[in-house]
Amino acid sequence: MSSKQQTRNFSGPKNQWSITYTQTDLDMIREQIEATESSKRRSLLFALLIASAALVAIIVSLASIYGQYSSSESEKKRLTDENAALRSTAQETQQQLDVAKAKLEQDAQKRQQSQTKLEKATPPVVRGVAGPSEVGAFARMVHNLPGARIELDQKPSDKLFRNWKVSDGKTTEIYALVGGVVDGKWVLYSNLVSKRGSE
Repeated sequence: MSSKQQTRNFSGPKNQWSITYTQTDLDMIREQIEATESSKRRSLLFALLIASAALVAIIVSLASIYGQYSSSESEKKRLTDENAALRSTAQETQQQLDVAKAKLEQDAQKRQQSQTKLEKATPPVVRGVAGPSEVGAFARMVHNLPGARIELDQKPSDKLFRNWKVSDGKTTEIYALVGGVVDGKWVLYSNLVSKRGSE
């Protein structure tokens, strides 16, 4: 650039101040303006970078929050489904338990009735004064006991030790009553030797 100084006069109306600028002054003003604009651009660029970083952080945060929300909803749905399944299983189990309990009560009642009948039928059978149908029913009851046996307080009548027939109209069963002494007690066994449908 030429080192010559150029002078420019800026004058207003007469009787007012007049300002004179040299080329150096103009170059210095231009450099100051350029430096100021450059500083503004850097500030804007820095602000833009900060805003971009903040936006990225917000997007990442929102994605993380959405992921946690989605995971929470999935877990909530899974727990709800599991709870419903457990309730259904509990209801089914309770129903099965009620049915089993009712059956046990019926079985206990039947056993009690059978025990009462057996206790009532035993004395005349043991003494040998019961009729054939009574002895046949007694033999069936003894056969249905655990081990198909009953312990007696005394030796039964010798009339018992043979086959006895019992029929309910649909089937005819033949039981063999066998007795013996086990551990000092008389034991009477009832064996099913034949079962056939009535003709």
